[in-house]
Amino acid sequence: MMFRCCFLVAVTCLFAARSARAAYADECQTLSGERGQCLPFSSCRDIEQRLLAAQNTGEQVTPELANFLQKASCGEFDKVRHFCCPMHQIQHNSKVMEVFTSSNFSCGSILNQRVANGHEVKLSSRPWMALLNYKTFDQSRFLCGGTLISNRYILTAAHCVYGLENSLYEIRLGEHRISTEKDCRRLGRREKCAPPVLDVGIEKMILHEKYDTRRITNDIALLRLNKTVEFQKHIKPICLPINDELKGQSETMSNYFVTGWGTTEKGSASDVLLQASVPIQSRSTCSQAYRREVLHTQLCVGGGDLQDSCKGDSGGPLQAPALYLDEYKLRMVVFGIVSQGVKSCGQISLPGLYTNVADYVQWITDTMARHGLQ
Repeated sequence: MMFRCCFLVAVTCLFAARSARAAYADECQTLSGERGQCLPFSSCRDIEQRLLAAQNTGEQVTPELANFLQKASCGEFDKVRHFCCPMHQIQHNSKVMEVFTSSNFSCGSILNQRVANGHEVKLSSRPWMALLNYKTFDQSRFLCGGTLISNRYILTAAHCVYGLENSLYEIRLGEHRISTEKDCRRLGRREKCAPPVLDVGIEKMILHEKYDTRRITNDIALLRLNKTVEFQKHIKPICLPINDELKGQSETMSNYFVTGWGTTEKGSASDVLLQASVPIQSRSTCSQAYRREVLHTQLCVGGGDLQDSCKGDSGGPLQAPALYLDEYKLRMVVFGIVSQGVKSCGQISLPGLYTNVADYVQWITDTMARHGLQ
């Protein structure tokens, strides 16, 4: 930690007179002429290894390394110096990956996978579900969903935040049935109840820097909670597709689950948490339905048996069970974020568009590192 502090001070002095030239993840050319991206040093294997090697030997940053860093510098973002990293050297931010791969971090635990289409999920079986609470004219309403991915961050859609920063004020975790103070289920003669819901304030709202409000692309945002959440039976994080194998599965899954309290096929908001099974479709299917190009950063899902996500489910997770890292146990992984759907949601068989989370894990980990893990 002392080394990192000293290094940051040195880098600040070194580049104090230089102006930012590029934004986060902009394409750049490395010193060797390779194609790269402008990223923080913890996301570039080569640069991080050079700095760790200096740390392990107890040496100061050498003139040669300082000269290399100065030439590799490609800009400053949120007061953090970025460097042009070759494409083959890019890694998910090492500081965040330590959290996600730690044996103490348990994500995506599946209590019950079997849920009929459009029916209520088992109590506390989707503990990562979040509700976004908005206040307008002294009235509070849940208008979007989200997903808990760590003890400080909620993953959601950018369109659930953009232009709504002044009305979005709180996150609800651990909810099942909105209208009841206690969520319970009957087990024979006994009644089993979940712990109380948790309402948490929002410290920061972080939209993707390249969110396009017209085309609704890069539709992803992180909400940093104003306090650390203690994981409980009904409040736990979902897993992210943090390696190449999991990322590849986002294109090969035949079916996903979409979960939320959104509008049902009858047109009214659900009081209880529902889940539907939705099939993946080719991007050309969505291109035809929406009459425009569907990018690789989006998934085309749904349109089968009138089961899909609807208004109010926006920002919620598109999820599927998968083998996580080197484990032999299925865990629930968030592969998509509910982004766009048709107005006749649940009435005609047309697919919806979802943000492809696999393409944004780099952004997620870098953003979390930049804004703080605790």
